[in-house]
This record gives sequence, structure tokens and C-alpha cells, in this order.
Amino acid sequence: MTSLPRPVDLTQVPAVPWAWVDERVYAAIRACSVKVLQNERRLNIGCPFRRINGTTIRYKLGDITAFLESQPGGGGGAAMPSNQRREAGRARRSLT
Repeated sequence: MTSLPRPVDLTQVPAVPWAWVDERVYAAIRACSVKVLQNERRLNIGCPFRRINGTTIRYKLGDITAFLESQPGGGGGAAMPSNQRREAGRARRSLT
């Protein structure tokens, strides 16, 4: 049995740059999954973080805004312009 992740209420996040948030809140801000953040930490890319007591991960809101502003497209995946889209690839094999 899998449980659905609890929704994060971003209105409850303080708007001060020195506030610390956990990875669920940061994932909600970036509109990505926690797994993406864990993979970025493993690869040493992404927003700076602090590890507390060896297990708990916290991000500073000031670091989050600085990181997102430094990314092309605001931190999300930039869409490819329509004139640079790839050509159609090889046709898929039919299942029949």
C-alpha cells in the first residue's frame, strides 16, 4: 500500500531569506520531485544545502532564490525553440 505524498502549503513558508526549509518544500517550490533533489545532491549539482544530524537536509530560502535566478529559464527545463526541434526519428516497431 502506497500513501500519497502530503501536499505542501507554500503560503505557510516564511518569506525571509534566512529561513530554512526541508526538501519537500524545496521540491514544491521547484515543482519537481524529491528524487530529483536527491539525485542533484548525489551529483554535487543544484542548490547549496546543509545536512543536520547526518540525515536531515535543509535549504536556505536565500540560497534557493539565488540558485533559481542563476538558472536559464528560472530553474526549470528550458523548452527548445520550435525552429530547433529534432527531426522525426525512426518509425516504431509495430506490436501486431
